[in-house]
Amino acid sequence: MVVQHTFRVRCQVAVGESLAVTGSSQDLGRWRKQAVQPMVQDPEDKELWQLATTLDDEEDHLFRYCVVVILEPLCLGNPRRIIVRRWETHQLPRRIGKSQNRSEDIDTFGIIDRVKRIQRGWLTDEMVIQFKLSQGGITIYKKKYSEHRLWAKLTPLVKEWGHANDQELSQAEESIDMQDVRNRSGSWPIIEAAALTESDCERKVQDQFGIEYKKTEDSFVIFEAQLLNPSAVAFLVDFYARSPSTNDNDVPDHIGMCYIYPDNLKQTMGKLQTPITSMKFQPIGKLTVDYLMINPTPQLEMDFSLSYRNYWADAWKGLDVGHRGLGNSYTKGHHCSSIKENTIASMRDAIQHGADMVEFDVQVSKDLVPIVFHEFHLCVQTKTKTGGEIMIDVPVKDLSLAELQGLKSHHPSEKEDGVKSFGNDGDTDHEPFPTLEDILLRLDENCGFNIELKYGQTMKDGKDEDKNPMEMNLFLDQILRTVLRHGGDRRIIFSSFNPDVCTMMINKQNKYPVLLLTQGENSKYDDFMDPRTWSIRNGVWFAEMSGLLGLSAMAEALMRNPTQMELVKSRNQVLFCWTDEQNDKETVKYLKQLGVNGVIYDRMDQNNDKLVKESIFVSNNKLPASEPSTAYSSSGFSSESDCSPKSSPSASPVRQRSSLSFSGVFSA
Repeated sequence: MVVQHTFRVRCQVAVGESLAVTGSSQDLGRWRKQAVQPMVQDPEDKELWQLATTLDDEEDHLFRYCVVVILEPLCLGNPRRIIVRRWETHQLPRRIGKSQNRSEDIDTFGIIDRVKRIQRGWLTDEMVIQFKLSQGGITIYKKKYSEHRLWAKLTPLVKEWGHANDQELSQAEESIDMQDVRNRSGSWPIIEAAALTESDCERKVQDQFGIEYKKTEDSFVIFEAQLLNPSAVAFLVDFYARSPSTNDNDVPDHIGMCYIYPDNLKQTMGKLQTPITSMKFQPIGKLTVDYLMINPTPQLEMDFSLSYRNYWADAWKGLDVGHRGLGNSYTKGHHCSSIKENTIASMRDAIQHGADMVEFDVQVSKDLVPIVFHEFHLCVQTKTKTGGEIMIDVPVKDLSLAELQGLKSHHPSEKEDGVKSFGNDGDTDHEPFPTLEDILLRLDENCGFNIELKYGQTMKDGKDEDKNPMEMNLFLDQILRTVLRHGGDRRIIFSSFNPDVCTMMINKQNKYPVLLLTQGENSKYDDFMDPRTWSIRNGVWFAEMSGLLGLSAMAEALMRNPTQMELVKSRNQVLFCWTDEQNDKETVKYLKQLGVNGVIYDRMDQNNDKLVKESIFVSNNKLPASEPSTAYSSSGFSSESDCSPKSSPSASPVRQRSSLSFSGVFSA
């Protein structure tokens, strides 16, 4: 039987945004983005939205509210575009039961049973361009402004507004017409801004004068443009200054402007410079900006059914995470693994010894197959003209899967330390370069995965970790497709040292959480160029800026100042720690006592003190009955090996297989 039902919800929205309903039933669109049901804004109470519709009374209807921008087609016959701005992500959606009448209820967007869960949408038809200002991003030549505070504001200039081409834009004058453009930029494209500071780290629509740019070493500001066609949009950047003698209520001086043209954005990422001119068209400085272009993954459809992107259960604390499986197998430390790292055998051994998750590094081969390997280069041994032997470095990305798995290759450390024997040549499970697909399909699904997205970046001294990397969208699309196709119900987290990779992965999908890997302030590693990676504090601001679940930090950085744990918790973020060379039971225990959510360490067989050697997810793999409060076969080795004693999983308690499953939760 069909019955009448009225949805009512209270929500504040920005100009151009509206509310919609999505749900599990055919009446509510089967969670599909294109089938959301738009609601109507009350003409008097602008925060109240309603939708009167008919529902099948013979079935339960699960549903969520979402905030969307609806773009009507420019050409007759084309579909409308639905841009998801925010949506409710409680593990248990709202529900209308059989013969239940809720028509008098008024819901509050994002709050169910007093628990608030809202996250941003994901890219489908639209794309994102980020403009990033760091130290030296705004240079003003005039000394009179040397002590002034500076603000910048980005405004889109759409060709449909009457600007025919870049030349016409460049000839525009500071006139009533340009001022009109600033005032009527409208609701699309959407421009938001944020800064790497405690007060401004949340992305939001710009204020009247944009966002403040601070002249400090770790200064970092982003402008994020959400748009459909980048070739049809240029950008006007206005600059404002306020002298030290004025207060925050005084209107800043409008000191200059510049343009960024679509023709300047030739690649996925790059750096551009453009002159800043005064209001009298005199050069007064320059803008130096890095940009990043994020595209949706082609042929990938995701829905509103469920998301773990910003979810972390209260019970998931102090998880034991196997580093590269059983651990680093090429270190000279006491914790050196007896099984070759990043192999199926190494991960299986860690699981046998009770790993809740295993961490491993994923790259993409020349023929676009995601594979598991830590280093950006491998070594191949060959002959010299004089008959000697030499090892040469070969980039992993330059070889196909067949070449990676077929060549007799060596770890880069073997170039200086000599070839290391593990005593299991020819055993497939011990061979390097397993595919990500094999790892997903062949390992116990009760063990979670922490997948490090191995993509190089620039060091502070200007050197690149990996020269001429694969285009970032293409790189991540291969990994994402593989994980969505074969990930099943496994608990999976993505992580990366590269903040742009984190930004891109969190925008491309709505299912899995992402962590920023950071070495923080430490005594061992050189800094990257990007200030977002310099400290746990900066990482926390960046995670909030980008919607990440949290951080994965070097243990030394946290142990230097354990009070940083409180900063992470205050932002409702998750913190993993990786032990690096500090691999012992005492360090693992101490980190757990600090309250970290997971410890990534070597030698699960030696440093895991669990009595029952099984993953926490064996007994925790059902969907919650109620909404939690938190947001968020071994082999031998040669006598010459410098490994510590080999692992012996046969001595561990037998793990019981669980019949529990949460298959069918996601559609991808």
